Amino acid sequence: MKFRSRLVVNLDHFAYNINQIRKISPKAQILCMIKADGYGHGMIPMARYAITEMGIREFGCATIGEALKLREELNELEFDIYVFSDIQLELLENADIYLKRRIIPVISNVSELDYILHTPEFRHFPICLKFNTGMNRLGLDPNDTPLIVNKLKQHGRNSVHHLISHYANASSDMNAHEVNVLQRTRFGEIKKFFRDSGITLERTSQSNSGTIEQKVGLPENSDDTHVRPGLMLYGPSSLNSGVPGNFEGKLVSKLETYILRTFEVKKGDVVGYNSTPCPEDGLIAILAIGYGDGFFNRYSGAHLYHKGFEGVIIGRVSMDMTHVFFPKEASDHIRAHEIFTIWGAKDGDLQSFCSETKIIPYEVFCALLPRVPRVYRLN
Repeated sequence: MKFRSRLVVNLDHFAYNINQIRKISPKAQILCMIKADGYGHGMIPMARYAITEMGIREFGCATIGEALKLREELNELEFDIYVFSDIQLELLENADIYLKRRIIPVISNVSELDYILHTPEFRHFPICLKFNTGMNRLGLDPNDTPLIVNKLKQHGRNSVHHLISHYANASSDMNAHEVNVLQRTRFGEIKKFFRDSGITLERTSQSNSGTIEQKVGLPENSDDTHVRPGLMLYGPSSLNSGVPGNFEGKLVSKLETYILRTFEVKKGDVVGYNSTPCPEDGLIAILAIGYGDGFFNRYSGAHLYHKGFEGVIIGRVSMDMTHVFFPKEASDHIRAHEIFTIWGAKDGDLQSFCSETKIIPYEVFCALLPRVPRVYRLN
């Protein structure tokens, strides 16, 4: 059967991006973020390749369900998993999963820490603490640092497995944005208090993709041990326009579909739902992709390219199809049944697509639904 639409994932590009991170920070241990099904690229294949081919041993998920799937699918491999947000530690069955499946919850409030400290089964369990240094999302209050240190010491805990913070504005200049400067200062103060109190910090990290790109919070210029790349693993930069960075990744994925049908139109001819009129004489190519695949109506008006011709998504995207309007000069060149690459055909085409639609690459990647199969390739 001819494929309908597919996301072609280039594992060589994934390896290239990991190696670029290693060049930026040779001393850092890499904790790869693979939540949301590997940012839409397939959590299990990406993690397996990272472990077996790239020597990665630590991964971050958002939910206990993601972590459990990772452990079950890759149970023959050795690696650590962190659950960063939806840890659901208070549920008895989940506590059992953490204990028996070697999954580490990232503790972000005092009640979760109390549960760990007061539950005998967790007495030798690694403690990972996340502090809210200014993002005001999840995280322990820095003002509670003395309380937390006292609780650890009262229970005979003299070390923390991993101490974490997360930036709210890592896409902006790390040295100019006042919140970034504040967060860095606070995290440094928290680490110092722990160490001055006799608590060993086995691992510390603050650098996500944008921070890594700006070479901030690396072992080379801080006392941190780890970096936590997310989006940059898959190619795109997470920096705002004009913010200088040190990473030039390769886009890992290519979204391909094919042309169901082409037909010529005259100016004013209408197409699709709501009868959108064509702006001039031209050619319509109907693509075999729509919002049932995670390719949404919000993309209407974005430009796509095929055989050197510029087209524009016209009218409403439907569940299974998308209309693309091309100039009439394309009529002798664009044909039905041809493979059509939406992004990944050339450098910068995903960035252009995201800029036009005002939708960040995170969303574009994660929106693709399971109806779009992921195909993995080397070389």
